[in-house]
Amino acid sequence: MKRRSRLEGWFMLFAVLIGCQKNEAATNPVNNTPTPPPSDPQGKYSGQKMVISQSEKTASPWVELNPDTAYTTFRSLSTKFKNLPGGFDNKIVSVYLPEGHMAVLSANEDGTGESITFVALNTPIKVNLPTRLRNNISYVRYIPFNNMFKKGTGSTNDTIVQALRDPWYYGWSLNKPSYVGQQFVPMTWGKGSCTEANVQYLMDRKDVDHLLSFNEPDNSGQSNIPDIDTAIQRYKIMQKTGLRLGSPVCEQDNAFGTGRWLTNFMARAATEKLRIDFINVHWYDWGNQTNNAATDSLTAERVFNRFVSYMQKVHQNYPDLPVWVTEYNANINRRSDVVHRYFMKLSTDWMNQTSWVERYAYFFPNSVPAALSDRSLTEVGKYWKALPASTPGMGGNIVGDAIPF
Repeated sequence: MKRRSRLEGWFMLFAVLIGCQKNEAATNPVNNTPTPPPSDPQGKYSGQKMVISQSEKTASPWVELNPDTAYTTFRSLSTKFKNLPGGFDNKIVSVYLPEGHMAVLSANEDGTGESITFVALNTPIKVNLPTRLRNNISYVRYIPFNNMFKKGTGSTNDTIVQALRDPWYYGWSLNKPSYVGQQFVPMTWGKGSCTEANVQYLMDRKDVDHLLSFNEPDNSGQSNIPDIDTAIQRYKIMQKTGLRLGSPVCEQDNAFGTGRWLTNFMARAATEKLRIDFINVHWYDWGNQTNNAATDSLTAERVFNRFVSYMQKVHQNYPDLPVWVTEYNANINRRSDVVHRYFMKLSTDWMNQTSWVERYAYFFPNSVPAALSDRSLTEVGKYWKALPASTPGMGGNIVGDAIPF
C-alpha cells in the first residue's frame, strides 16, 4: 500500500478544517448567505429559533436567537440576559417567529420605550417592523407561548384550583406553581412587588408568559396606589421581564371615564410609551345589588345585560386592547345558586363568542363558595367546572402594527 507523503497529510488536514468552518457558518449565519439547513429548504429558518434581520423580509444579514432569553445590553440579576448579536443592536428591520412562541421587542435596553409584542399562535410570523421600530430595537425577549384558552380560576386555594381544572389560574401573587394543564399567571399585586429580585424570579421561570399588574390601586383597602407617577415608575420595572403585560385592574367605577384612576394611568402610559398588552377589569354589579326581578332566572338575565353593557363600554374606551375579566360575579348579596349559575352560563357563552375578551375568571363569593370546608366542590362549583374550557382566547396571531410578508 502506498504511504501518503507528509505534504499530502497537511493538505488533507487543511481540507477538513475548511469543511468544519463551512458547517459552522451554516448553523451560525451572520453577514453571509449560509447553506440552508435540512429542515429549511428556503435557507432562512431552522428548528424553533427566532430570526432577526437587518433587512426587509429577513434577507441577509440575519441571525438566529435561542428561546427563553432576553437579548439586551441591560443587566439585571438574571442569567437570562444576554447581548444581542454583534451588529444587531438598533439594526433590526424584520423578524421571523416560529409557531408556539411569543416575542417582545423594545427600543430601550430595559424593555421600556417603543415596543411591540408578537404571539405566533397557530402559524409562524414573518413581518417587517413598523417604521417606529425599524433600526430602533435594543431589547428582544423570546419564549414559548404556553396557553391560549379563555376560561380561568382566581383562587388562593391550590386544592380548589386543581379541582376546577381550568386551563389557567391566578392567586393574586407571584409565586404559585403551574399544574399539568393549568398555567399559573403571576401578579404584581402592589407596588412593593415591582423589584429587580422579582424580575429575576419571573425570568427564571419557564412556565409563565403573562404578568398581571396592580390589584385595585384605586382602593385604599387593596393595593392603594393613589399616585399615578408611582404606579407608572413601578410598572416600568416589570417591563424588564419581557412578559405579556396587563394593565392595573380597578374597581368597577374606576375603569373608564374622565378623572378615573385607570383613565389617568392609561393617558400617562401612552405618554411614557408603556407596553400594555391587555386591559384587566373587575365587575360585581355594584349599584344594582338589591335590584332583583320576580324570579332568579330573570334576575340573572338582567345582571347579564348590565354586564354586557359595562364590557362594551370598556371596549369602547380601549378599542385596541383585548380584555381580561379577572374578577366578576352576580354580586355577593345574591345568595341564590340559580342566579349565579345562570349568570355564569350567559356570561361565558357571550365571552366565548366575543373576540376582544381574551380571558375571564369567576370570583366565588363567600355566600356562594366553589367548595365546602372539606374542599369538595359545591353544586355551583361543579357547574362552573362543567362549562366549556377549550375556547381559544385569541383568534389568531398577534402582530400589532408590523407588516406581514
